[in-house]
Amino acid sequence: VKTLIDASFDARLYRQADTIATKFYNVGGKSRYIKARFQHAQSTIDKVIRKRQLGVIERQAERVDRAVEKVKKNEGISYDEEEDEEFSPDKFDAGEEIRSFALRKTEEAGELDFARRLAEIWKMKDYTYDEERIEAAIAARRKRYLQWSEALPAGNSDVPALISTPNALFKVFELLINNHPSTAVEDEEEGNPSGNVGSSSSTDHQSKRRVYGFDAEWAEDHRGAALLQIASTATVVLVDVPALSMTHEGADALRQTVGRLFSCPNSVLVGFHCNQDVQKLRSSPCAQERHGFASGAPSVVDVKTIVSHREPKLRTLGLSRVCEFYLGKPLDKAEQCSMWLAQI
Repeated sequence: VKTLIDASFDARLYRQADTIATKFYNVGGKSRYIKARFQHAQSTIDKVIRKRQLGVIERQAERVDRAVEKVKKNEGISYDEEEDEEFSPDKFDAGEEIRSFALRKTEEAGELDFARRLAEIWKMKDYTYDEERIEAAIAARRKRYLQWSEALPAGNSDVPALISTPNALFKVFELLINNHPSTAVEDEEEGNPSGNVGSSSSTDHQSKRRVYGFDAEWAEDHRGAALLQIASTATVVLVDVPALSMTHEGADALRQTVGRLFSCPNSVLVGFHCNQDVQKLRSSPCAQERHGFASGAPSVVDVKTIVSHREPKLRTLGLSRVCEFYLGKPLDKAEQCSMWLAQI
């Protein structure tokens, strides 16, 4: 096992080294385990920064922290005389080192504002930055990516509060429903381009229905959704799914609002590549046996299917690039892989 791990290091196969060192933790040794996790995180962070998938950085830091915590507890392992001194848990602060590495790489990529935000999240008080360069980076980012204020009507550009209580959910849903006019929805026929996720039944060629956009976010190691976003052309709702579903009152509120909307034949809920979003919502832990999303989602339509049918050249592109095609600017996906439960 130790030879396999060391060979993976030599070949720069850091993911493989991490997998082996984790699976055979009690054989490979503490320092190999920390080294493998740390170098795998370094490699991943370097790649995602180049791809501008910046939200993954937080997740990698969390993975390193969990490895350090496991070693400190000495779970299932005794001291190994062949431990690598450089990565000895007693001498090497992997958590701080991976954060310093991430900040340095993020700055080198010109993502100065994101580096500053990471330093604040991680409470790195010694981190210093050039305020003028940060302001210039923020302005450049706003110019490059689609902004919240550009997507919503004038005078309605404030970021909405997170909804975590039943009363607040009922109140905001009343606003969401009542302030949203019906829209003529045309259902195409060739090759099932409607993208219906919840049902295969056909609908009228054209009908008047209320159209909403939705998206769910979740943590990598958590069952169910952490955050649900629903929007009309006038109102945006951010739903704290765990906070509501953990109480009987909250679960009732979810079923009477979100659950009813997802099953309403007079509504269309549009998501992008949203099968997993629906699955995560259905699998969210609930205080009641009767789940708020148990009735299915016949109103859900996957817009990726529709886009692929109408514009075949967009078939392989993600949401950010599709938005750029239709709206003139890409989405900023820096937060896509954030630690959503921590954000809540």
